Amino acid sequence: MNGELLVFAAASAVAIVSALAMLFQKTPVKSVLSLVVTFFALAVLSVLLAAPFVAALQVIVYAGAILVLFLFVIMLLNLTQEAAERETRVVHRFLSAVSVLALGGILVGVTWRSGAPPVPVSASLNAIPATGVDGEIPMLGRLLFTDYLLPFEALSVLLLLAVVGALLLSKRRFE
Repeated sequence: MNGELLVFAAASAVAIVSALAMLFQKTPVKSVLSLVVTFFALAVLSVLLAAPFVAALQVIVYAGAILVLFLFVIMLLNLTQEAAERETRVVHRFLSAVSVLALGGILVGVTWRSGAPPVPVSASLNAIPATGVDGEIPMLGRLLFTDYLLPFEALSVLLLLAVVGALLLSKRRFE
């Protein structure tokens, strides 16, 4: 077993454990901090999969900008009272645990049975017309501003609406 495989396994384990920790945190701030760890582990996985630009975007955009926005909204809305209340319904906890175990079993079964070989890098690059510049960044830029322009702009409008909505929800009434 080589070192790259060990780092991949460790980063995968950290991503899975921190994602599960994010789900089971009692306070929203701790949940967001667990999500930061998940994003950094995913960035390590991207580097190991020969996608350094995606790793940099993962750290700068998601772990940096978007999670800071999440923390800002959580602190602005002051969600500490909701986090202090505990769920006492045993039936809901049981059904959610059964659902999580069933979904996890399905995912493990599908992953175990899938034996598809990895797609060669040259085959995925041939789907995009060449413009004389080779590399990951020009290819992503070309895709982002041609095929995926509408989803990219829709996401920016959605984030803007989330910020405006958080500000409106936290607005105090002056009497």
